[in-house]
Amino acid sequence: MKKLISLCLLFSILSASTLYSQETPEKSAAGEDKAVVETPEVVETPKVPEVPVEAKAPRTDSSAVILPVNLYDTFAFSPGATPWVRPTMYLLGPVFVTVWGFAEWGYGSSDKIRWKQSRFTGANALNGASDKFGHAWSAYFIKREATFLYRATGSSRLRANIEGALYSEAIMTLLELGDGFSTAQGFDFTDFIFNNIGIVSGLVLDQFPVLDRMFALQWEYIPTKRYRRNIENGKYASADFFTDYSGQKFIFATKLAGIPYLSQTCLRYVNIDLGYFSKGYYNDYYKHNTRNFYLGFSANFSIVFGELLPKGYTSSTLQTAFNYIYVPLDIEAKTWELSKTRNY
Repeated sequence: MKKLISLCLLFSILSASTLYSQETPEKSAAGEDKAVVETPEVVETPKVPEVPVEAKAPRTDSSAVILPVNLYDTFAFSPGATPWVRPTMYLLGPVFVTVWGFAEWGYGSSDKIRWKQSRFTGANALNGASDKFGHAWSAYFIKREATFLYRATGSSRLRANIEGALYSEAIMTLLELGDGFSTAQGFDFTDFIFNNIGIVSGLVLDQFPVLDRMFALQWEYIPTKRYRRNIENGKYASADFFTDYSGQKFIFATKLAGIPYLSQTCLRYVNIDLGYFSKGYYNDYYKHNTRNFYLGFSANFSIVFGELLPKGYTSSTLQTAFNYIYVPLDIEAKTWELSKTRNY
């Protein structure tokens, strides 16, 4: 998973640099199914009188969800002004995976492809299955970031959705093939399955905004005691938060702010969460290896920042970031321990 989150961080940097290369938010185009963004100015009256007024008028239904939840709800880039975006994408992913894979991940150490199948169920699941959920979330994140960049530079919703899915599929498959030619890794078909779970999830949410406003896949991380001690003792090579699985959670969030009528009440600040996490597993600060599933509640920070900062780059950027990143201020109403074994 270390290599996957490395890619996610690089994609975040690319997206951020692209955002700040622009100066003004996009006004919602006619015919696009986008969240309504408040603007003080009124759109000029169309010169063609036969265009129906209702096609241009914003929604006034009191049950409407009015806050943007994605960068492309409020931003559009001119392909002519940012011609470097797509070529950078094509270089960033494949070149990074290939060069870094040979330098750090042992690619090419095997002269033939090696196949392996790791466990993702039961008490003996590899890393308590957190690695597999990490694959799903990383593929999901890369897919959605790529879709944003494609759509922001000229593609339609459907085209950008397909392009983003193909891009993520290509990057994740290249990663797995590189692992296949590594003596330390091997092509793991289970990783491939979870990669595609993440990609398909992104496909559905990007294509249907009504679902995107209600659901999200999120990642939480709190450094474990082992990680903090390694930092304090100067053991930076062992302080790898990418594989610090005991400090990570993976959450499927239902956002009440995305449900009509509830979005106009104080419940819009609440998410209902289904989460998964594992403890122990190669971390000797835990006496037991456990796999856990929980039901909980958390604050919808996308809505909080959307109301504090109604429009602009900062607003959309923060709302988008908190659709992926989970703030560790949740309430675990009920936790189920799926398995518990001695940590040797």
